[in-house]
Amino acid sequence: MRRPPARPTSLSAAALGLWVVLVVLGTAACTSGSAAVSTSSRPQASTALVRPQYVALADAVAAHGARPWVEADLVKAWATGPERYAAVLDSVVALAARPGVAGVKIADELGYEDGTDAADDLAFLTATTRSLHARLPGRKVVVDLIVPELGCLSWDGVPASVVGADSLTSRHGCGSGETARNPAVALSVVDRYVAKGGLDVVNLSVGLRSDSEYAAWGTTRDAAMAAAWDEASRRWGATVRLQARKALAHDGAYRGTRESAEADVHTYVDVPLAHGAQAVDIWTWSQPYKGGTFTLTDPKLAPNALTGALLNRRRRGVELWTHMTPSSLQVGLDQDVAAAVTIFSGVLVASGTG
Repeated sequence: MRRPPARPTSLSAAALGLWVVLVVLGTAACTSGSAAVSTSSRPQASTALVRPQYVALADAVAAHGARPWVEADLVKAWATGPERYAAVLDSVVALAARPGVAGVKIADELGYEDGTDAADDLAFLTATTRSLHARLPGRKVVVDLIVPELGCLSWDGVPASVVGADSLTSRHGCGSGETARNPAVALSVVDRYVAKGGLDVVNLSVGLRSDSEYAAWGTTRDAAMAAAWDEASRRWGATVRLQARKALAHDGAYRGTRESAEADVHTYVDVPLAHGAQAVDIWTWSQPYKGGTFTLTDPKLAPNALTGALLNRRRRGVELWTHMTPSSLQVGLDQDVAAAVTIFSGVLVASGTG
């Protein structure tokens, strides 16, 4: 799964308080003046803030009958400072105001391996969701989260039918270690994000462990996935729309088999959907990564066992999302979008804001 660039350590308490006030005041100014009218009720008037290839991709997704969602790293802009944050937010709003766009994803794996703290992240969430809801009425706000304690099966109340009786110490050690490394995505902290952050949708990774670790705990990855999603649904499902997420893209041709593709899609699509997820976000249609180009299809949009398994779920009525950027199309705009929307009904479109 993509990781956002490293960003500075969190702001001081005094600076953070001033920062939130500035953002809220800026939001009020935008929503009370003519700029808000231009952005929300006359969206095409604002597209000068967005590079045309990103507008074209969002429009093409909508024209092919899928729902585009704008994807931006607003956390990076927030950490840079108010001026950069305001500029990026304006560009995101301009693109998200296009006809058919359903909402905005504002962060990738918020709080995970990025050096931030929970207070800073919650301030970012509340300010950003408030601004986007005011400037884009009816659009939804999405955040990606990875919550490793879920994969560790370390919360109180894990069903005894899921794990071996002698695994408690190991599972608690797993959870406490993950929380120490990434305190900003501890279960108790995510509870606060969901309750107070103004979010509409959470794309959730439960941070599954290895098959061998689960075997040592007397369970399997599918059983662990089911238990983790039961807990996530219990905690957050009544407040936000929960969606699963998983990176299944590969460099070059798909090297798995029909059986391995089905096993992965069962674990990462079927099981979450059976335990509270309402859709599944699959990374990614096409993107340069680690020196290669990672795709779900084989090169030049050729189908494979993985896309076959995903297409089978789409035909059963499953809602699947993916990610697209105009800078990494396999054949061309119309060809790529037409192929993508046969499988995916939601497409996270890059904003081009860096």
